[in-house]
Amino acid sequence: MSELEQNKKINQLKRQMISAFERIKTLEIDVEPDGRISQAFSVLSDHIDEQFVQVNHRFNNLESRLDRLEHQMSQMNGKMEIMLQYITGIDDLPEE
Repeated sequence: MSELEQNKKINQLKRQMISAFERIKTLEIDVEPDGRISQAFSVLSDHIDEQFVQVNHRFNNLESRLDRLEHQMSQMNGKMEIMLQYITGIDDLPEE
């Protein structure tokens, strides 16, 4: 291998090494606590927390509505029972 070919090979290896160092540095910067990847996880975590709060609020609202509906159904059943007793006269059945 001639000296020119050796220099060419050495220069090529230097460029590859510099490129590898730059990539490693970029990855280190991205993974650091304040790096892009960490920030992305932080943003994602905040978004999930917000969604959880909204879902929890909707669930509580739905639970409250179901409680009111149950109460109204109970009241309606009571009224219907009174109406049925009045119409049929079941309360006034002879005892003998």
